[in-house]
Amino acid sequence: MKKTFAVFILFLALLRIGSAQSGFYAIDTIQQIDIYFAQSNWDYMMDTAKAGAEGYTLADSVVINGVMFDSVGVKYKGNSSYSVGNAKNPLHIELNYTHGNANYNGVQDIKLANGYSDPSHVREVLAYSVLRNYMAAPECNFARVTINGSYYGLFSNAQDIDSDFNSDHFYSSNNSFFKCNPVSVVSGQIPNLLYLGTDSANYYSRYEMKSALAWNDLISLCDTLNNSSTVIDTILDVDRALWMLAFNNVCINLDSYTGAFAQNYYLYRDDNGRFNPIVWDLNMCFGGFTNTGTSNLTVSTMPSMSPILHSTYGARPLIMKLLADSTYYRMYCAHMRTITAEFFASGAYLTQAQQLLTLVDSSVAADSNSFYSYVQFQNSMITAYGNVPGIQQLMDARVTYLNTTPQYTAVQPAISGVSANPVAASLNDTVWISCTVTNEVSVYLGYRDQIWKRFYRVPMSDDGLHNDGAANDGVYGAYLIGTSPVMQYYIYAENADAGLFSPARAEYEFYSYLVSVNSATAGQVVLNELVSYNVVGCTDASGAHDDWIELFNTTGSPLNLEGLYITDDPANHLKCALPSSIIPPYGFAVIWADEDAGSAGELHANFKLSSGGEYVLLCNSAGTVLDSVAFGVLTSDNSYGRCPNGYGTWINYPWGGCGGWNICPSDVSEQSDRESFAMYPNPATSTLTVVTYAKSDVQYEIVSASGQICMSGTFIQQSNQLDITTLADGMYFMIIRNETGDIIGKERFIKE
Repeated sequence: MKKTFAVFILFLALLRIGSAQSGFYAIDTIQQIDIYFAQSNWDYMMDTAKAGAEGYTLADSVVINGVMFDSVGVKYKGNSSYSVGNAKNPLHIELNYTHGNANYNGVQDIKLANGYSDPSHVREVLAYSVLRNYMAAPECNFARVTINGSYYGLFSNAQDIDSDFNSDHFYSSNNSFFKCNPVSVVSGQIPNLLYLGTDSANYYSRYEMKSALAWNDLISLCDTLNNSSTVIDTILDVDRALWMLAFNNVCINLDSYTGAFAQNYYLYRDDNGRFNPIVWDLNMCFGGFTNTGTSNLTVSTMPSMSPILHSTYGARPLIMKLLADSTYYRMYCAHMRTITAEFFASGAYLTQAQQLLTLVDSSVAADSNSFYSYVQFQNSMITAYGNVPGIQQLMDARVTYLNTTPQYTAVQPAISGVSANPVAASLNDTVWISCTVTNEVSVYLGYRDQIWKRFYRVPMSDDGLHNDGAANDGVYGAYLIGTSPVMQYYIYAENADAGLFSPARAEYEFYSYLVSVNSATAGQVVLNELVSYNVVGCTDASGAHDDWIELFNTTGSPLNLEGLYITDDPANHLKCALPSSIIPPYGFAVIWADEDAGSAGELHANFKLSSGGEYVLLCNSAGTVLDSVAFGVLTSDNSYGRCPNGYGTWINYPWGGCGGWNICPSDVSEQSDRESFAMYPNPATSTLTVVTYAKSDVQYEIVSASGQICMSGTFIQQSNQLDITTLADGMYFMIIRNETGDIIGKERFIKE
């Protein structure tokens, strides 16, 4: 049985979603979607389904940009935007309704909004294009839809928020996941995050669970928010919540948590144990919905909606509790000012809007099912229709008003000269971050060593002791330890009235510091073990019994796996690129061969292993094979691995573990003296790590250059930590003896 050994893997994931889905949602394109029903009464059937259990109506086929899918599920969706009397209703198309793997460029669910309450037809696409600069949000563009050969109209086409979205943005997909929309908006039972006790039944009508059973997690969030809000950052990504609330307020997006029904958002719990809010359904942004929950706005009153709306309203605890915290309040105001300055005061939104209006012009002109005329579309930026303001009419007046409020006129800190020292650092080196700040009371450094982790904030000092120059000179300093190839950080400063981030879009954007970690070369990282039929053995972070491949670092230095490739196809050596990940000295990395993006901090391959036998190859970026193994049939939970680790013969043996030392069976020959142990770091200052490969405990002696035995004792199998602080600086020899007293290993090291 293999002993458990802690595996330290630092994983740097992609910041953006894949190019295939991006193509389907590229903002400068209009997708063509043609739906064909055999039933002539398809509209009646979908209205009936909507009134019932909201089931799908089977379409004979759906053609997307010329690609045909048969037997597709189609249904109406939406609340206020749907009506039996509408000539055009919002659509949900499920390509995999009948054929489980059906997809268009990776997309299976297509969500189309019908332009309700939007004379411009661009509200949703424009709003998402702004929001994506500040938090994870769906991509969105347009689609022309025909039904049975007749033009049904122009729709906005928003990316579905599903497991793929969560994997792309939160680096896991199997955790607690909720859609926050009530069963009925008129019931008053809305998803406003009030704590309703421990009975999960109290939450059923307010939230839709999209994951495995997870009500306790949601209840814990509500309980913490309402009753222990001082520790809310342990269970909620507060910064993302503040960006959401700031966006809703600046853009008068009231069909949201900020409005009457506290709806149209998702909550996904990441691998840090914190819920992340995700905005959904922006078709009524920019004043298309007018009810705040406490009042109804008009075209004339929308621009002057309070920037701290609901800050004392108990029915919106996410707003009330967060803004009651003085630091969160100042951060929220800083986010509002950033959105306002970057997109609305600058006029950048007008440039984007005009490009979108030009793109859809002919499609709108031909849309006889639109809620608005073509003339109204042409004037939609500057003219109100009913209680729906022109987008420019609203936002120009909104900027003018906000710039007069205390939240905007307060004197802010100023941050400049952000720098890191030294310019280049190696793994685990100290890195000093410094900056110049004025008008400040407090300055903080936020940092993390992986994109999927949360940021931690520590105070920065201006005392002359933190690489900050002289005391009280306005230069602040703090340090971080370079524990990853890429360290990410930002600065936050505040005074009694205002806060400021650098960069302004933090935490969504940040500064990066590159830490030098040698990349693995031939012989330094090798294939060490694999399991192709995992039934009750190791599990990944989601609890799945997936195939796995184990790598071993044969050196005494940490190595970066970036630039290496793993494959099961001898004809395709670059099948799966390994990300920037650290494999520790004489340590292991486990790759789950499961065709899955997996969870944060894990390595996953885009292939599975055949239990009937195949190849695994480890290659470099040039396609050169660095290591390979061919294996045959493996029974359940039976692994194929090297004995001894890293260089020995491959044998079939049921160890039943992963990411640790292979304990070899008795019929495997003893290792040579040269390979009996490994030792690092060398030189060493205070602690020496010694890894033994023998099948039993061994005796050690540390001998000085003059021949004096300075330390001695017993090493157990695997990894041992030895305190050498009492040794004088100089050269020593580590001598390893077997149970009969014979020397089986000897190596020199330096104490400094």
